[in-house]
Amino acid sequence: MELRGVPGLGRILALPVGYLATAALVGAAAWTVLPPERWILAVALAAGILGVYELVQAQRLLLRQRRAADAWLRSATGSFVPPAYAWRAEQLTSPRERRMLARTLRLIERSAYERSVGRLRPLNLPAVRAHHDSLELLACTLETLDEPVTPAGMLRVVDLVTNGAGPLWGATKDAPLGDAISTTLAILTRRGLGPTRAC
Repeated sequence: MELRGVPGLGRILALPVGYLATAALVGAAAWTVLPPERWILAVALAAGILGVYELVQAQRLLLRQRRAADAWLRSATGSFVPPAYAWRAEQLTSPRERRMLARTLRLIERSAYERSVGRLRPLNLPAVRAHHDSLELLACTLETLDEPVTPAGMLRVVDLVTNGAGPLWGATKDAPLGDAISTTLAILTRRGLGPTRAC
């Protein structure tokens, strides 16, 4: 999970990291300075367990914040992003995220044309082969970093790639991949399948 820009991240992670650091220090001191006493080991172990528990709780809080931000951004139709969700919008539209999704789309397209080698059989993706031009346009749009994209559109691309039951992974040519890509491009660029610079 990308953590850059998450509000209150230091405060969320300070407690579990503090517990884990305390456990490490107590354990190191007990091991090197004092004779092996069970109570020191018990304290270090308890601090470590508490630190791991708090770290899991902090991770769950971060996931809840991310889900709430994604739910709002997915339904946004304009360019306004509330300050509470600006961190997530920045993550989604970052050059790193755009390049990663474009690279993933190109890998999926390439795998649709691969031949089976021995027992290794590539995925059967006839919908990708049928709509390779639209898929190429979507990847190219993501790679054109000087053209702004919307967080809602980026979430649509993520859904397209990660939803195993979605049209991108359809095992038939008539999977609605073309419509899904057109809708995604319209939301991503707010102008649809207009002229896009070639990659």
